[in-house]
This record gives sequence, C-alpha cells and structure tokens, in this order.
Amino acid sequence: MSHKIHQNLALGALLSCCAAACAQSSVTLYGRADAALYSQSRSHPGSNQWTLSSDTSYFGLRGQEDLGGGLSATFKLESQLDLSSGASSTAFFNREAYVGLSDRRLGTLQLGSMWGPSVWISGKADAFGRAQLGAVQTLLQGANNRGNTFKFDNAVQYISPRIGNVFGRAYVQAAEGAATGRNYALALDYSRGPAFLGLAFDSAQIAGSAVGLSTPQVRANTLGIGGAYNFGVARIHGYYQRNHVPGLADANSVNASAAIPVGAGEFRLALGRWSRPGDASAQRLALGYAHFLSKRTQLYGTFAQLKNGSRSTTMLFPISQDSAPAVAGQDVRALGVGMRHMF
Repeated sequence: MSHKIHQNLALGALLSCCAAACAQSSVTLYGRADAALYSQSRSHPGSNQWTLSSDTSYFGLRGQEDLGGGLSATFKLESQLDLSSGASSTAFFNREAYVGLSDRRLGTLQLGSMWGPSVWISGKADAFGRAQLGAVQTLLQGANNRGNTFKFDNAVQYISPRIGNVFGRAYVQAAEGAATGRNYALALDYSRGPAFLGLAFDSAQIAGSAVGLSTPQVRANTLGIGGAYNFGVARIHGYYQRNHVPGLADANSVNASAAIPVGAGEFRLALGRWSRPGDASAQRLALGYAHFLSKRTQLYGTFAQLKNGSRSTTMLFPISQDSAPAVAGQDVRALGVGMRHMF
C-alpha cells in the first residue's frame, strides 16, 4: 500500500510539473492542403495539357514559451508539400525555419530562414492571397530574374513593436563566405480598420552573369509598394514593384486586383503586367470564384490568360510547378477547379 501511495504521489507531482510547463509554453501544428485540376493550352506551337497541381500546401510547427516580464521564446518550422504526389522539398523546412526572442516593448529578433518583406506586403495587396491562377507572384520574378528576394536564408530579422498603426521589419543576410548573398531588406506595414499600406525594399548581391552583365557581382535593388482597402461591398488591392540594376534599364511589375463578396463566396479579378525592355514583358488577366464551405474549407475555380512578349518566358503559377517552362513569346491559358482546407 505504501509503495502505491508513493507511486501516486510521484505521478501527481509529474502531472503538476507538466501542467505548469504547458501553462507557460505552447506548440501548434498547423497547415494548408490545397490542390486543383487544371486544363492549360499554349500557342506557338499549340498544345493542351491536364495537370493536378498542388497550390501553396504546407504544414508546420510553431511555438512560444513565456519567459516572464513580457519576454517570450519563439520558434517556427514550416515545410512545403506537393499535394499531388505527397513529396516535400529537398530542403525539408524550406518555407521558414527560425528561433527567436519576442518582447512586448522592444520587438522581436529572429535567427534562421525567413520570408522577405515583399512576400508579406504583396500577400496583403493581392485579392488572390498569392495563390491560384491570379497569384501576384506570377509577375514578381526572383532576384536573378530582376525582381524581389522572396526568402532570406542565413539571416537575422528584427520586427519592431507596433507604434500606433505601424510596425517595421529589418533583415540582414550573411553570405557565409560566398561571393554573393550579402543582402539586406526593410519593410513598413500600416493597417487601420479597412485600410492597408505597405512598403518593401531589398538589396540583393547577385552574380552579374545572372542578368546578362560581365561584372562578377552586381546589386539588384527592388522597391515594392502595396495597398488595400475594404469598402464592404468589395476589397480593392494594388501592388507595384520596381527593380534597378546598375547598367540595365529598370524592370517593373504592377498588379491590380479586387474581391467582391457574394453570399457564401466571393468573386475575384486580377490584372497585371511585368515590364522589361526588349519585348520581354508579360500581361496576365485572371478571374476566380471561391465558395466557403466553412472558415477552414473552400472550393474554388479560376481562369487566367497570360500573354508573353517575344522574349518573355513567364509561366502561370501554380501550374508552373508541374509544367515545362513557357517558350519565348508563348501565350498560356488555364482553367482550374480546386479545394483548400486549413488546419
């Protein structure tokens, strides 16, 4: 009997310790499962193709421990998933992976791999939310293609506390002995009621050969401005991006989009243009409808038409993940129906 009493006391003490620890820290499993069936057609030469493409599907772990006095330890580990095959990226936590400290008065400091400022700003300035055939990133190329740096690896990020309706981000990336990759970025985010305005800037050190220059390294500086306003009967979004590389003409992108709520769903429209000198431009029109079965689950349909200039090889997201690149000057049309579930 005495032995059982001691066991019960020990078990009770252990459960008490666990309860105290759980009260101070938390870990959450979360994610998004998103896939659609697409029919696409191309010109010059003409072709037709069906694909089952995973949109932005992912899962992750994030956690926080209360250290007292307004200070918390945080972490995030997030991995992209190809829902059409079940495959993950070669870099397992390829979306974000970091550890950090957060203080209510001083802000947050993170170490690891994090989304660049243009991802946060453009996502809020896009009626399609960087997804489906209307995704804004179709017209925002990566740094080596004259555009923003979408992710900062080997980086330190500082997120300021909110001052009124504004907070900021600052990034510094370590090159780790490489000739390129000494990058930095800044962002400002203003939100008040139905209004949003964001500013993103990044400076990426890239190889000159990546943009057709003979110099070993060159800086690609990208400025992005995004905004949105919810009128109730409709949400209006806009994003403008300009990339400057010394010795080259500027490359510009602009995307205007809107969402109109109707019953248990909403209609979406996006018009965008990617402008580069030498007829390397592209234009895209996208239409969509999302039906919300619940707060977590939606069915959707989208249509898009992309017109490439004679030297442009831009491709529509998300079918670009499962299809051959567009031939220079090739136009692309696509129609898709899909489902998204958040957890």
